[in-house]
Amino acid sequence: MTESSCPSPGVPWQIWIAVIFLGLEGIGNLLSIPAQPAAATWLAAKILFITGLILGWRLVFIWFLAEGGLHVLAFSMQAPFIAFLNLVLVLLVVSARRYFFPELGRGSPTAGAKKQTSGTFAPEFKEVDRCALDDCFR
Repeated sequence: MTESSCPSPGVPWQIWIAVIFLGLEGIGNLLSIPAQPAAATWLAAKILFITGLILGWRLVFIWFLAEGGLHVLAFSMQAPFIAFLNLVLVLLVVSARRYFFPELGRGSPTAGAKKQTSGTFAPEFKEVDRCALDDCFR
């Protein structure tokens, strides 16, 4: 089986939960634009986060975690429940980090270790079903 014939891993459930939360919050931002024009910026950021998280954009993943962490700290004294919701979102997205960085998946060589060449393995181990291995580690 070639790499191109592997099924798409799909978007993790954690990201879908975060997208639902962001979407609900975005609806509130949309409705508050007439009273608070700055809500248009918040809505645009949520649209970017939703799009980036679903499509697996690494830069948006990192930006979301930074922004979410700032929101947890900023709201911790003023609105603890809002800070808690932001913390839940951050934890959900962090738990799906392998979606954004698949090379961090389980079973990968340790960081900095030199990869062995295929000539060092027995002939029966040269061809590996990558899809089957990926399914084992999900």
